[in-house]
Amino acid sequence: MSATHAGTQRLAGHGLQSLISRIVTKGVPFSELPLRHKAGWSQTPMMLAVGISCLLALVTSPQEIFGDALFVSGVLLTVLCQILAWTIPWDSFKAPQAYLAIPSLAMVAAVLMGVGAYPWLSGVSLLLAFPVFWFAWSDFFPRLTLLLSFMLPLATIWLQLWNRDIPMTSDAMIRPMLIPLAIWALATTTVIAAHNATLGERQLRDTLAASRRQEHLLNAVLNAANVGVVVVDREGNDVFMNDVQRFQHHHASPSGHPDPTEAELLVREVSPTYEPNPELLPPERRPVVRSIRQEEFTDELFALGPLDDPMYLSVSGRSFFDEDRQYDGAVTMFKNITPLLEASKTRDRFLANVSHELRTPLTSILGYVELLQENGELDAAQRKSVDVISRNAERMLLMVTDLLTAAAGQHEVKIAAIDLGEVIHRQLESLHPRAVAAGITLIEGRMCHETVLGDALRLGQVLDNLVSNAIKYTEVGGTVTIAMNCTNQEISLQVSDTGQGIAEDDLNGLFTRFFRTESARRSGLPGVGLGLAISQELVVAHGGKITAESTVGEGTRMTMVLPRRHPAGGAFGVQPLGLPTIRSGII
Repeated sequence: MSATHAGTQRLAGHGLQSLISRIVTKGVPFSELPLRHKAGWSQTPMMLAVGISCLLALVTSPQEIFGDALFVSGVLLTVLCQILAWTIPWDSFKAPQAYLAIPSLAMVAAVLMGVGAYPWLSGVSLLLAFPVFWFAWSDFFPRLTLLLSFMLPLATIWLQLWNRDIPMTSDAMIRPMLIPLAIWALATTTVIAAHNATLGERQLRDTLAASRRQEHLLNAVLNAANVGVVVVDREGNDVFMNDVQRFQHHHASPSGHPDPTEAELLVREVSPTYEPNPELLPPERRPVVRSIRQEEFTDELFALGPLDDPMYLSVSGRSFFDEDRQYDGAVTMFKNITPLLEASKTRDRFLANVSHELRTPLTSILGYVELLQENGELDAAQRKSVDVISRNAERMLLMVTDLLTAAAGQHEVKIAAIDLGEVIHRQLESLHPRAVAAGITLIEGRMCHETVLGDALRLGQVLDNLVSNAIKYTEVGGTVTIAMNCTNQEISLQVSDTGQGIAEDDLNGLFTRFFRTESARRSGLPGVGLGLAISQELVVAHGGKITAESTVGEGTRMTMVLPRRHPAGGAFGVQPLGLPTIRSGII
């Protein structure tokens, strides 16, 4: 048989099944019918077969067959089974196999008709196949079914001989054995098929139950992690959404619109100042749509909901693939960071307020210091002390300004030609009294006195932060060494101390704003954790980098590396470019 012919036959068979399904059960799957309807339709084929047998009896030997009380009794009992199957509410019985009373009676009816119609209408005993098949497919009593499938047809054949006074010879008893063997074979096949179907159904139920448990577990884990998750299949249809995301989805729904599409949700971009954009995000730029397009992104910030009550979400999208590495769908994760952003805004407002209050007295101090510097009666030592006061007051004012800048989210770097070695030397002079007071030896190593591009005030601030930290966390009698190393490509500055050292776990967060190590918090030393973070931002603004190496109990070495920038372009043609502003992160 060709593949085309086989396919045509399958389509024809499927069409016939669909037609029968529409006519008999009105398109409802047989397994979903009420038990009474199942029993009625299961008995109907035998009722039809009995009706056909009666028509054949009318054509062949009506007087003999309908004159036999056994045949008529079997017919009436079959009609009674049909009525009972359709009228008794089988679902109300406690025993699930109660409906098997119908095929049990039908077996008796088939035996009566088979005995009564013999020898005028042969083959009536085959009606036993209908109740036997029903018993076998029920999978309730498989062993009893197999026994009855052979014994009842055999008994019917022998009763036919006995009822018509035919001698019970071995030849007469064995010759019709093919009928019970055929019915037994049918019953055996049906029992095996029913048992396999039951096992498959049980395995399917177990698989579905396990799948539901896993879905509930996944939902519980994701809800406990407070992460919203949307999973779509390869066609872009939603296949999973956890409870957290349902809540966030509801928050993004327009008022009076409980079931919006993705394009109708209130999704907005967020400005650098963390305010939601008044305009809604176009559908093609929304996270779930981008995930469907197989885009991958991490921790992008969006605002959901109305402008007066935004919910800020950090969103990531990932695609997943099947065993053949074909695209199989995407998952989009939504992390609600609204409390963190609100805390960040509150912190920034606090910093702005405190810094503003500190600037007023510092400005006054600097004003009086300027008056002292203009006093011609000061001797050299006094003038030097006033200069130190002026530099540190200016640095204090700069730090206060940095707090304001941190709240605003940006630093300003002014590039000019400077002698970096001289900048470092002068800064160390102002730090020397602090080191002496702390019992620390401040060692100035090799300096490179070459003109480069940079912001003297900002680089001095970086050095002040690095050396101040080294002095603060070094025991009395320790040393802090500052040295430069210059090459044709870069300039590096190292600040090494013999202090407490930093644990390896703390090194990763060392340049994070407001981060303080556990030992620093326990020490009670003052600090807010901004110095190193700002220092890194300033170094990065100069095109460089800053790193930290430390061993607990031995000390720490901070290294600042800047690219070589010659005022006239230098050997590498580096021009003094406008440097980008530095914005704080989300948190």
